[in-house]
Amino acid sequence: MQRTSILSAKSFSYTSVIFLRCFLGVALWLLSSGCGYIIEGSNPVLPNEAQTLSVPPIQNLTFKAGLEIDLSDQLNILLRANNSVEITPSGIADLQLKITLLSLKTISSGLSEEQISSGVKTIIKGQANLKDMRTGIIIWKESALEVKLTESGANENSSVSSFSLSRSIRESIKLFAIKIYDHLFNNF
Repeated sequence: MQRTSILSAKSFSYTSVIFLRCFLGVALWLLSSGCGYIIEGSNPVLPNEAQTLSVPPIQNLTFKAGLEIDLSDQLNILLRANNSVEITPSGIADLQLKITLLSLKTISSGLSEEQISSGVKTIIKGQANLKDMRTGIIIWKESALEVKLTESGANENSSVSSFSLSRSIRESIKLFAIKIYDHLFNNF
């Protein structure tokens, strides 16, 4: 009789450990999903249960040609990596994302000496809005999107080479695209 009780105690403790692990795993997953955390590599869905998105040509009101093309490329990379989004033409999309680049300030044009001395390399400002084409309602509008690219620890002077300047602009555009993507899926 004692031998049977020992075996049942072992099997009870083994199953309870497995149950406890599963329970804790599910509990942690529920807690983290409720706090706004996103598992890296997940595919967040569009707002309002939309399935399709259109991004008309980006408007560029800066004096730097080609920024809208770089931003469009970076945004397409992010959106195409998300399997829950289908990018379609404007006429048949559920949602439409309009983006306007308003200004670009760099070390060679527009930044103050104070900004340069604090390590700021570029500032890009823009606006975006997301319109639900099914209802005609603008569900998200951000009129003050701003990205500052700083290089901490290395203060550059005004005689920056055009190569490093264009590299900082490209990096700023990439950060701007990430900010729009983040607002679209996580923070709107």
